[in-house]
Amino acid sequence: MVNKYGWTTVEVTVPEIEAMRLSHYLTIGSECSNTVSGYLENVNKAEVGWDVRVGLAVYGSFHSHEYLNAQKMRYRQLKFHQKIFSIADVIVTPTVGVTAYTIKDDALETGELDYINGAALVRYQIAGNFLGLPAVTVPVGYDKSGLPIGLQFIGKPWCESLLIYIASVVQAICILGYKQPEVFYDMLAKE
Repeated sequence: MVNKYGWTTVEVTVPEIEAMRLSHYLTIGSECSNTVSGYLENVNKAEVGWDVRVGLAVYGSFHSHEYLNAQKMRYRQLKFHQKIFSIADVIVTPTVGVTAYTIKDDALETGELDYINGAALVRYQIAGNFLGLPAVTVPVGYDKSGLPIGLQFIGKPWCESLLIYIASVVQAICILGYKQPEVFYDMLAKE
């Protein structure tokens, strides 16, 4: 891509990324708890999976001053990202921190509460979600087990057209290696 499109790369480091991750979880947890609390007042707790009950109990334990500190971190991270975008048009990361992992046999019955893998899955998506930055992901290949791997392109505000252009170029390069998964539902097919 460097030769054909003239794209160059520069290595960047996002400062305080662990603090951003924690602030992100605190923010979405607090907002989730606040949003659903009214609905859950009339629900029999036995009808709600243990994974949801544990998650909401944790989210409900956050304090308002922690939420406010998380918003301060959001502002700091916006400033860090603005500095990165002063030298780079996009930030390129893996789509997720791990490829798909095995879901436990009892997950449908009891729920899935896997914060370790869950945190790894969203590791690179936090900037887009927490900071409201546009992002797009493109499948680019497969790991040793044949599981899909993707690249994510994160941009500065209002650069969606650039992200779509980059994604279309990368997808055109990688599309020849795509293979349909064993279980596939074509949601756009006409019946």
